[in-house]
Amino acid sequence: MAEQKILIVDDHDVLRKLLETNLHEWFAEVRVLVAADGESAVDFALRERPDAVIMDIALPGMNGIEATRLIKKHLPETPVVILSVHELVAYRDDATAAGADAYVPKRLMQTELCLVLDRLLHGEPACTKAG
Repeated sequence: MAEQKILIVDDHDVLRKLLETNLHEWFAEVRVLVAADGESAVDFALRERPDAVIMDIALPGMNGIEATRLIKKHLPETPVVILSVHELVAYRDDATAAGADAYVPKRLMQTELCLVLDRLLHGEPACTKAG
């Protein structure tokens, strides 16, 4: 399987590092890209054309919903997974309206994120470690 690029967008350095570690454990061939705010995420996505984006909602400057909307406008084939502490239906609805392909609560990221990424990227299980 060819190397895939996944962009992590979160303003918390510790979470970005945890996600990066997880991605390297879950997928044999992955290049992890990182951004800490919505504007950088959009610029990075347009330049690097990642295979998937993991996006937080609460970001400094442009929020993750607007960044998702812009990424999907220019790169509609790029899957965007919202990873957020917010679990209210209104947040999910906003993410869906912006074009997000999936919504994973942060409390479930260790068990659900790998499975969601597998479905979006491969259409079948490819994780070497699910959780």
